[in-house]
Formats: sequence, C-alpha cells, structure tokens
Amino acid sequence: MSSSPDKQDAPERIAARVELLRSDVRRLADCAERLRRVEAELDAGGAAPPWLRETVRAHLEACAVAAADLAEAEARLSRYAERLGA
Repeated sequence: MSSSPDKQDAPERIAARVELLRSDVRRLADCAERLRRVEAELDAGGAAPPWLRETVRAHLEACAVAAADLAEAEARLSRYAERLGA
C-alpha cells in the first residue's frame, strides 16, 4: 500500500511553513527594533505626549509577544517535521 501524495510531500510543505514562520519572526524583530528607536527618540525629545509613548511601548510589547509565539510555533513545527523525516 503506497502513501498518498499528500503524505509524501507533507515534510516539504511543513518545512516551507517553518521557513515562513522564521521569516515572520525576523520581521517582528525588525519591527521591534524600529519601535525601540522610536521610543528612545520620544524619550530623548521629552515633548511627546504620554499617550504616544504608551502606545509605542504597547506595540513594542505586542511585537515581542508575537515573535515569541511564532518562534515557539516554528520550533514545535520543526520538531514535528523532523519526526516525519523532513
């Protein structure tokens, strides 16, 4: 009994998803770095309203949480792909 084509190419499809997740994690890291620079500029300037600084910090935290979640998903999917023989 042979494997179906879906099962045969599953490791490759999973590997492609892993690469996509890695790319998204890098994008979020880049976004977080830009937000850190914005935050530093706002703090250095001292003229920004508190709500703007709070908004930037909230987005920075959201980037960090999303990046961590995607990194965890990437790691789990990588382990799954390894078990499948990718």
